[in-house]
Amino acid sequence: MNELYPIVSGALSGLAAAGALKGPIESLTQIWTLTLGRFSDDAYQKYKIKQAANLEKYAHEVKSGIEKIPEENIQEPKMSIVGPALEASKFYIEEDEIRGMFAKLIASSMDKTQSINIHPSFVEIIKVLSPLDAQNLYSLYHGRDETISKIRVTNKEDDSYTDHFNHIFLGNPECQDNNLIESSIDNLIRLKLVDVSYSEYKSDDSLYDKHRENELFLKFKTEQEELQQHNTTLLNFLLNGGLLTDADTNMPLPASVQENVLNQLKQGVQEKEIKVVKGIIQLTAFGKNFCKVCL
Repeated sequence: MNELYPIVSGALSGLAAAGALKGPIESLTQIWTLTLGRFSDDAYQKYKIKQAANLEKYAHEVKSGIEKIPEENIQEPKMSIVGPALEASKFYIEEDEIRGMFAKLIASSMDKTQSINIHPSFVEIIKVLSPLDAQNLYSLYHGRDETISKIRVTNKEDDSYTDHFNHIFLGNPECQDNNLIESSIDNLIRLKLVDVSYSEYKSDDSLYDKHRENELFLKFKTEQEELQQHNTTLLNFLLNGGLLTDADTNMPLPASVQENVLNQLKQGVQEKEIKVVKGIIQLTAFGKNFCKVCL
């Protein structure tokens, strides 16, 4: 008998004892064995202990999801959902967040009340989510923090502006690194799970206080103010007859270079406003269904 079968049958055997669950659980076990039971001997031996532990976690996560379904709502698992989910999930069972989403999807496929929410593309979506993507979705779905921001530097002379640090989302307590968060939000937008708008924002302005007090914004603002002060000092030096010199020879740089730097400094010292641009991040209708089923 396949070595994986006892893990699944042992974890789910308690559920099968109930009359209404017996048929569906047997079907799920058979599909499980047909998909996750096909590891090659070499690969399975190499990761035997680790994979066995992860598979046991996986089976118990599925069991936990099924146990929450009222008996009258139990239905036969759809092969079109469970089959692809199990086939794909064997490559992701080491990642807790992703494995958990596959487990929820499998359990949800046995719940009549979730049938209207499940879409076949959910399997492919889970495959292209990172653990951080899953965390951000979970935080948005359960935490309800829909505030998002970016930093804008506006030149008051001509109202031109430059945006920095897009998609600052502070709703995920597990990660506050914007370099990681920004790309994660971009992926969720690409998958049509979330919408982000900076032309709309929450009416309660105090919800954005944490963005204005965020270390990223405060550090950037301080750096820009220090740069402005440095440029002003250098500009005054040049306007008062000072010359830029070569670092190696200590000789004055060519007049054309002096002029270019002077013009750049004049632009650089123009008065600027550094502010947080308020925005809103929301789950799409498709994203809400995904979260209902997979989180």
